[in-house]
Amino acid sequence: MRYLKGPWAKLVTVVGIISSLFHFYTGGFRPLTTMQQRPIHLAFVLFLIFIVFPRSEKQDKHENPSVLDLILGITGAGSSLYLAYHYVTIVRRGGYMVNFDLIVGLIFLILILEAARRVIGTFMIVLSGIFIAYLFLGPYAPGMFSHAGYSLKRVVHHMYMTTEGIFGIATGVSATYVYLFILFGAFLNISGLTELFANLALALAGNSPGGPAKVAVIASGLMGTIQGSSAANVAATGMFTIPLMKSIGYKGYFAAAVEAVASCGGQFLPPVMGASAFIMAEYLGVPYVHVAAGAALPAILYYGAVYLQVHLRAKKIGLEGISRDRLPALIEVLKAQGHLVIPVVVLVVMLILQFTALFAAFFSIWTVIVVSSLRKSTRMSINDIKDALVLGAKNVLSTAIACAVVGYIVGTVNLTGIGMLFTHAIVRIGTGRLLLTLLLAAVTSLIMSAGLPTTSVYIINATLVAPGLVKLGVAPLVAHLFTYYWGGVSAITPPVALAVYVGSGIAGSNIMKTGFTAMRLGMAGYLVPFYFVYWPVLVTRAEATILELALAMLGGAVAIFCMACAGENYFMRKLPMYKLVILIVSIVIIIYPSHLSQVIATAAALYVGLSEYLIYNRSRDQIKTT
Repeated sequence: MRYLKGPWAKLVTVVGIISSLFHFYTGGFRPLTTMQQRPIHLAFVLFLIFIVFPRSEKQDKHENPSVLDLILGITGAGSSLYLAYHYVTIVRRGGYMVNFDLIVGLIFLILILEAARRVIGTFMIVLSGIFIAYLFLGPYAPGMFSHAGYSLKRVVHHMYMTTEGIFGIATGVSATYVYLFILFGAFLNISGLTELFANLALALAGNSPGGPAKVAVIASGLMGTIQGSSAANVAATGMFTIPLMKSIGYKGYFAAAVEAVASCGGQFLPPVMGASAFIMAEYLGVPYVHVAAGAALPAILYYGAVYLQVHLRAKKIGLEGISRDRLPALIEVLKAQGHLVIPVVVLVVMLILQFTALFAAFFSIWTVIVVSSLRKSTRMSINDIKDALVLGAKNVLSTAIACAVVGYIVGTVNLTGIGMLFTHAIVRIGTGRLLLTLLLAAVTSLIMSAGLPTTSVYIINATLVAPGLVKLGVAPLVAHLFTYYWGGVSAITPPVALAVYVGSGIAGSNIMKTGFTAMRLGMAGYLVPFYFVYWPVLVTRAEATILELALAMLGGAVAIFCMACAGENYFMRKLPMYKLVILIVSIVIIIYPSHLSQVIATAAALYVGLSEYLIYNRSRDQIKTT
């Protein structure tokens, strides 16, 4: 974003405050109709993007917006507001598009692409362009992908004047749930919750072996519960965790990889999940709390594997923690800032009690203001509230434009039916075999998600990939989470790994080396999805018995142990090659949905763990004796 000063900064402040207040009011008091709420939402987004984001990365960030930027911002907002203002008239004429509608709509669609290019980059524009071109070039497409083609007027009408294109489900969720949750996060940030998370992580894990790395895992996980954007999470917590890790002996590339992997997990961790939980609930037609509850245990397995591997690395290279006298005391932290957790607790409780996510977020924002006032040190002033409103408006821009531009892909799928062809192709190539189809879906999800924001990742994979798994009998929520995980790990998978790029920039490390280290540290992100597909009770546990759930969790715990030890090739000491092979084979075996495979894998893991523990104790006794 630009560093704006003077009148431009005041303009963004005023528009940001109005935008946040509009969404806060319509979210809690008076919701508007679909084709009024969504266009007004995008009007704010387009105006702010053209003012706040420069035309290219090379442009000086301290340079003020040009007259062209201002014209584009006003034109983008106006073309969106045109639809909201004239929507009743359009409905009365049966949705028929007149020539002026066509001109305004075409301008709007072009400016959506330009705004997305400034915020997201060119990859999403190229991908959208391919789908748009398919609408016109359908008659020339090969085989079953051929169609009669669509006129410019039909395409603009579909994308601009219906809820099947730009103003589809994704933008609808962005204009309601996502905005309020991001605004909630902004209020928490201004109130001091980010500092509380950092201090809690330091107090809990800072003194243990490799403490700063564990601090990164805990702090990034806590940040992920309210944020969920991998790159933003790295930027927020990595500024203090990466230097801290390097200060006790971690290499720069490893420190950056730890932070990237820990931040990547934030998009898998409820309640926000990178704003995708709300979109997932809308796509599946289930309550939001059902999605959040289903995602909880797999996310815990992910973080458990990362935490254990970080611990083993610290033991392996002999790293100590931070001296206790340099760390905050847990009791003092809770006394000074513990009350700031109350709004998060209120949010979770309201969701469990089945209040709507929209009302829960609305009420929780009020709770932040009230609870922060309990102590003078955290009390939010009028300026703090103003800053939170502006921060919320800025933070929503990347998610909102991602939800909008992905409408080109969803709109093309809805208009042409290519989604069914894609599903058929995945199932056909997978020959109806679940494992082969899962591997194909995983690779497809990863490739199509490279360099994209979390929300775009989910929407694309939910539209094109997940239906193929559902067709093979995978439970819908399980299928959507599988493609979501494999799309999400693109943040740590070279060559396009956004979280790694940010972490490497902070650490000054080699990007590729950091990326491949992140893949090893984050192997749970690649393997846990296969585990919960074959053991779906982890996600759909309402339908399972306590025994089935306990067995699934036991298998997950064993898998975590095997992943961490295999990833570092260490447990008490460097592992012999045959034991490393045993651990790798155990990971594969335990995924298979059989109690016998669980027993075999668990026994193998116990053998490795106990034998290494006994060898370590014997060698330690011998040293003492000598």
